[in-house]
Amino acid sequence: MLSPIEKELSENDHAKVWNEFYQRIKNEASLRTLDDDKYKITAARKPENRNKNRYRDVSPYDHSRIVVEKGDDDYINASLVEVASANRKYILAQGPLEHTAGQFWQAVWEQQSKAIIMLNRVIEKETIKCHQYWPLGSHQDYEDEMLFEDVELRVSLLQEEEYEHYTKRLFSLEDMETGDKRDVTHFHYTTWPDFGVPSSPTAFLNFLMAVRETGCLESDCGPAVIHCSAGIGRSGTFCLVDSCLVQIERERSMKCVDIRSILIEMRSFRMGLIQTPDQLRFSYLAVIEGGKRILSDADANSNVKTIAENTIKKEDAPPTPPIRSSSLQKVQLPDEPPELPPKVRPDWTKQINDDTSEDIIPAKQRKIEERDDYQSPAKQRKLSNRNGGTDLNDRQDLFFNKPDEVKKVDDSEVVDKIDEVDKDGGSVGDVDEDDESKQLK
Repeated sequence: MLSPIEKELSENDHAKVWNEFYQRIKNEASLRTLDDDKYKITAARKPENRNKNRYRDVSPYDHSRIVVEKGDDDYINASLVEVASANRKYILAQGPLEHTAGQFWQAVWEQQSKAIIMLNRVIEKETIKCHQYWPLGSHQDYEDEMLFEDVELRVSLLQEEEYEHYTKRLFSLEDMETGDKRDVTHFHYTTWPDFGVPSSPTAFLNFLMAVRETGCLESDCGPAVIHCSAGIGRSGTFCLVDSCLVQIERERSMKCVDIRSILIEMRSFRMGLIQTPDQLRFSYLAVIEGGKRILSDADANSNVKTIAENTIKKEDAPPTPPIRSSSLQKVQLPDEPPELPPKVRPDWTKQINDDTSEDIIPAKQRKIEERDDYQSPAKQRKLSNRNGGTDLNDRQDLFFNKPDEVKKVDDSEVVDKIDEVDKDGGSVGDVDEDDESKQLK
């Protein structure tokens, strides 16, 4: 859905009535200043001040003109413009003349301005539009400072940075009488034609945002000094766009902005602001594009903030576990674990040929009997009798009566035999092999 200013832009474009629309605004602003002593221009009409005005038809109102306190004359062609709905104050001035440059800097000093916004070039279409009121610097084979003896001020160039559409400079402004110094930033927009408009709002908005980032337009410092050649066309466009964007930023909506009303309000502080229908239309384009940019950034920041807050909440407060069902019964665990059953060791004193024994020996004995070279005790006795040897019992007696050295060797052989049986797949029941070898030894 289009905002009111978008609808107004679309309707004026479709009907091609920007000239009529601009003229109605001029007439309404002029009616407010007729027959009202508040809008007199007495100071500008004084004979001694006439040569201080660059153009005869552009003069400051008495009620809003900047009064210079120091020097022989308090007049300068500059006005304090207030936009209450945006809480903004600007000093709009003409481009300084050679003999008014000192008072121009004096106004900057007295008003405690942090910045000067210059929207014209010194020479445009082979015509001098503004005096070279600042030092160009040694990098251009000029001096780094300028002295204004009539107001006892020294301006020194400290830094200069060039961008595609503007140049940013840093000056040191010094009161030579007291020695006090103050830094002043100079923003010089270089691609805005006189009586014309930039090719697109984007470059202008980037410039405006660069100015705003320094804080020089905020209410906690002196009003910035803004000038072009006459101090009404390009300067008025700059202030109108900035004021509207402040409202959009504050209200988070473009529905609250009435460009027409704000311009009429601004014209009550300085005559002739916005010189052409094209400048008025450009103001609409810049406000719409800048407003969308501001709202888009605000939504993005809000989304990031919301995501971050939700993430923090999830991390800090994990989900509560589900309530235990009543069907689940609590298991009563013993205070201490039960004792292990006593370890049973095999009785190796039983006879090997005891068929009723449940010991591990029968299992191993059966495994031995399955071997191809196995000889039963009966067969062994027959072979022994045939060869004149002793029977099995005699051989057992002979074994147990052997010396210890011999028995150890034979014992190991028995263990090796048993291990071989195990390797062939014999069952050893539930007895640990370590316990078996210990018993054999």
